[in-house]
Amino acid sequence: MAPRNRPDEKDLLVVYRRLISGEPDAPSDFAELCLDPLIRTLQLRYPALPDPEWARDIATDTLLSFVQEPSRYIPERGPLWSYLILDASRNLQNLIQKEERRRRRLVPLESVDLVASGGNSNVEEEVLDRLAPTLFAGQYDVNQIYEQLRREITDPRDWQVLRLLSEGERRTHAFAEVLGIAHLPADEQRKQVKRVKDRLRIRLKRLGGRQK
Repeated sequence: MAPRNRPDEKDLLVVYRRLISGEPDAPSDFAELCLDPLIRTLQLRYPALPDPEWARDIATDTLLSFVQEPSRYIPERGPLWSYLILDASRNLQNLIQKEERRRRRLVPLESVDLVASGGNSNVEEEVLDRLAPTLFAGQYDVNQIYEQLRREITDPRDWQVLRLLSEGERRTHAFAEVLGIAHLPADEQRKQVKRVKDRLRIRLKRLGGRQK
């Protein structure tokens, strides 16, 4: 039997009511019911995505956001499944537009000497300007953190990863290319990319904590 492209609306509402009532197992049951159908729906609606993982990522993020605040859905305004598709489609369209903007302003990474220059790199400054407000919640000294970053992050590939993060990049392959691991199997690429991103995020948060 072929997999269903949508859950039964009655089943969906049953789990939704459990979410509203705060049942501890409801979020996982909701995700199990919706995740695969939502991924398939996005793949069918957007068959030419730059990265097929986008559909899974957006579907996952959409459902996680919904289970954290299910009360934002108002049953009287329409079916819950239609609401989820609309929300996921909007999120995916935003990601596509962000990727298009990133491509238009992207400077070839290999043409930029990110670390070796004696003075401040414009790329590094742009990365910090984008990341600092989110990571450091506005409680930071830009110059001080910038100097600490230059001392602690000396691998050009790390700066390339930070730049992609600051631009909202989500494609695993984009990170794999700058890390030189694009030849590895997809699962191994995801593992290594996640390891690098987690390491850099921890370091940045630690630096931000020193400024408070």
